[in-house]
Amino acid sequence: MAAHANPNADIELRNRCTRWLNGHRPALSMRESLLALAEVPEATLPLDVYGQGRAMQALEAQVATLLGKPAATFMHKGVAAQLAALRLHCGEGDDPVALHPQSHIAIDEAEAFEALMGLRGVRVGQPDEPFTAGQLAALAHAPAVVVVELPLRRAGYRLPAWEDLVNISGWCRAARVPLHFDGARLWEASAHYGRPLHEIAALADSVYVSFYKGLGGLAGCVLAGSEAFIAATAPWQTRLAGNVFTLHPFVLSALHGLRTQLPRMPAYRERAKALAKLLAAEPGWRVAPEPPQVNAFQLHLPAAPERLREALLGVAAQDGFWLGARAVASTVLAGGAMVEVVIGDAAEDWADGEALAALRRAVRAA
Repeated sequence: MAAHANPNADIELRNRCTRWLNGHRPALSMRESLLALAEVPEATLPLDVYGQGRAMQALEAQVATLLGKPAATFMHKGVAAQLAALRLHCGEGDDPVALHPQSHIAIDEAEAFEALMGLRGVRVGQPDEPFTAGQLAALAHAPAVVVVELPLRRAGYRLPAWEDLVNISGWCRAARVPLHFDGARLWEASAHYGRPLHEIAALADSVYVSFYKGLGGLAGCVLAGSEAFIAATAPWQTRLAGNVFTLHPFVLSALHGLRTQLPRMPAYRERAKALAKLLAAEPGWRVAPEPPQVNAFQLHLPAAPERLREALLGVAAQDGFWLGARAVASTVLAGGAMVEVVIGDAAEDWADGEALAALRRAVRAA
């Protein structure tokens, strides 16, 4: 297939489109991306050097304030931030890391905490639903740290009920077990809970947040916690190749995302709920969860994954509407496919009925 002959075929096709279903409008070239960063007010400041710079420290302070934590540090990659956090929380003991079997740390980070850090994981909970304090209490031995991903992306961007999250925090504190939030999409979760970020983050000892997902940044993240905890991450940041000479493009894009995208998360969530309701009414189509809890959800369609992928690319080529290029086997529809729908500013360029019509064409073609 063409995508195999040219590894950049999907990107080139996406860039020829004029509408995009998921996320934010993509920059169509490196030049366009860099010129946009030059317009960020902090672009006039000096470059950061090995983690020191006015813009970087302003970003760290802003996120620490948003999360209500005493300190925060910018890191180039979420994998590094979470490896450092887990290593510190586990100390020198042999107690495991408690995490959901569908968690990003286990699946998308290729279990780096075990392979690189020599830590041990214990999986808690069932597929497609967040675990509870009761399930933690049922463990044979208390873990060294509990990780909660907010929201749980692989489970359809699901969140625990607020009461369940409070109970998990309470169990951890009673058992003297640190609680870490994998908050790559914590910005999105706040709209579901209807609570400020600092109130959510107050339940955990440490929090990681990402800048390149919902906020549309280039890359990078922040790890927040107590002053002593963040100070202790410094050697680990170096050991994990995170003490980069300069990271100013990442910092500028993060500051821009906090200004422009964070305030819009509630509106993106409402748009996702409206679109999901429309899609769920199609015969044989399933939305999970229904209704969505954040600005993203799974759409399960009656088509084989590889055939659906080709059909999605066909719609992009013919109609200039990029519906994505990834379809995986559905866990809801036998023989069907699952695609993710994530609402960002790109949704301003199409109506829900247009998205439905484009997806119908793809399903028919598949």
